[in-house]
Amino acid sequence: MSMKIAVNMSAARALVRILEAEDVRVVFGIPGGPVLPLFDELLTHSRIRSVLVKHEQAAAYAAFAYARVSGKLGVCISTLGPGATNLLSGLPVALVTSTPVLALTGQVQTTAFGRGAHQESTGWFRTPNQEAMFAATCKHTATCTDATRLCSFVRHSIRIATSGRPGPTHLIFPANLLHQKIDYSPLAPEQYRTSENRLCDDLAIQEIAAQVANAKYPLLLAGERSWLPDAGVEIQALSEKHHIPVITDLACKSVTDENSPMFLGCIGVLGHRAGEKYLKEKCDLLLSVGQTFNELSTLSWDPAFTERKSLVQLDSDPEEIGKVYPVTAAAVGHLPTLLQRLHQSLDRLLSSRNQNPGDSRSEVARLQSQYPLFDSEEMLSDRLPLLPQRVVHDLQRAIPDDAIILSDSSKWARWLGRFFRARRRMIISAHDYEPMGWAVAGVIGAKIACPERPVFCISGDGAFLMSAMELATAANYELDVKWLVMNDSRLGIIYDLQQGLYGGNISATTYKNPDFIQFARSFGICGTLVDKPGQLTSDLRRSLAAKKAEVFDIRFDADEIPPVRPRSLLITREMGLPNPVPGPASTRALLKLLKER
Repeated sequence: MSMKIAVNMSAARALVRILEAEDVRVVFGIPGGPVLPLFDELLTHSRIRSVLVKHEQAAAYAAFAYARVSGKLGVCISTLGPGATNLLSGLPVALVTSTPVLALTGQVQTTAFGRGAHQESTGWFRTPNQEAMFAATCKHTATCTDATRLCSFVRHSIRIATSGRPGPTHLIFPANLLHQKIDYSPLAPEQYRTSENRLCDDLAIQEIAAQVANAKYPLLLAGERSWLPDAGVEIQALSEKHHIPVITDLACKSVTDENSPMFLGCIGVLGHRAGEKYLKEKCDLLLSVGQTFNELSTLSWDPAFTERKSLVQLDSDPEEIGKVYPVTAAAVGHLPTLLQRLHQSLDRLLSSRNQNPGDSRSEVARLQSQYPLFDSEEMLSDRLPLLPQRVVHDLQRAIPDDAIILSDSSKWARWLGRFFRARRRMIISAHDYEPMGWAVAGVIGAKIACPERPVFCISGDGAFLMSAMELATAANYELDVKWLVMNDSRLGIIYDLQQGLYGGNISATTYKNPDFIQFARSFGICGTLVDKPGQLTSDLRRSLAAKKAEVFDIRFDADEIPPVRPRSLLITREMGLPNPVPGPASTRALLKLLKER
């Protein structure tokens, strides 16, 4: 390879050149004094778009959603001090979901360290320690105090963010750094990091293939880390070729096409009976792919996940192997590659055995018939106020197959998980961490990542109000996104717990909402009230044709409780919450629970 001649330029320009080489096409953030040289440089680079959000937390959420949808590095920027701490609050979701995000923040000039400069956050003499705060949430954090080392610092941070188990990294630039002149030597990303690590333990895969081939009722369980890098195609191909049913948790809902004949639904608090029945009553080998085995997905670590069955784990992170349940076999590496090799090994093993897959196929068909996955009589109800099941049904009828739906933290993530049949990679969730308001801001990043695809946010009103200022961002950049706000003037999940467990003592979970229609219109965004059966379908179709941003204020029966799996009660009990108190709310919940058995 020929040596490229170093070019003298500002540190800010060198930073932008590195981002360009990494195929970064957008950065989200709010400028401040120390990072002004970077924003000035971005102004002259047409290949990288700078998106001004209204709160630094939203910049982190937008970068997260951009990375989650595109599979590329997300980048967010803030100033020092208060701007940085605002940005910090949006980064844990990227850490928990293993999503690569690079956070860049400012700092006071190096000559002012420890002297009480405005908004100093060095940790010296009773100032906040910005680096220490980010260290608790990011895979890596560092302060670059030498401009000549900037390129190494940036490339190192990107390498850490994108390699192994991906996640957020953080760099701090003092105010006197980015304008300094340095010698920049261009490098292609593959010169300082692996562009795609296809690590695979072939011996372990051969052992796993033998175990799967010998199982009569194997079951695939997909988890959040099967989303990035995208392992969904391999999961579905393996499932359909060798007739292995698939279940997912809510965190990776739609990692495969839920129309697949071998799909048995979601597991967890609001899981599907078909998948749970197969897991508990038939499965003799559970093959997990990128699964964390968290509290909600396993219904408080149900021993049924390993009782009378073998557990085989495929993961990108060795720390996850055997973390919750003991395994009989495991392999660590690049999940799509592990699955491809497993598929190939099974092809060889099973072709020589002439094995009959009829038992598993007939059992899957029986369960799908006996316990329909995305079906209930309430979905067709014309009752007023609207039932949530009917809202999901009307949404399903209007949504095109290429849509992207960001599901915020609310009861509606549960309603979608239970009643919405999604195409592959249609639902973007943060279910394992669930910060309220992330999706309201995240749609900005998702739409910029995929401008040709319709993008929706579905949230409760409480979550919407936490990031509602980002409607101004969408209006400013003329982004065609749709917010579906489920308006019940309450924090629904916690309100329901107060009704059922605390005898209806409602404390700090109800409020008066603004007029969401007028609120949207104040930004020049259309607002529509939805309160009738079938209306959402026709209004969404109209809005999709118009190709403009819109807010839908959806009124529904707030007292309708999502159906939960019977073991879900154990979660509240282990949290130390009281037992259900007799009353209308607990009676409704009990009747739904009995119906779900």
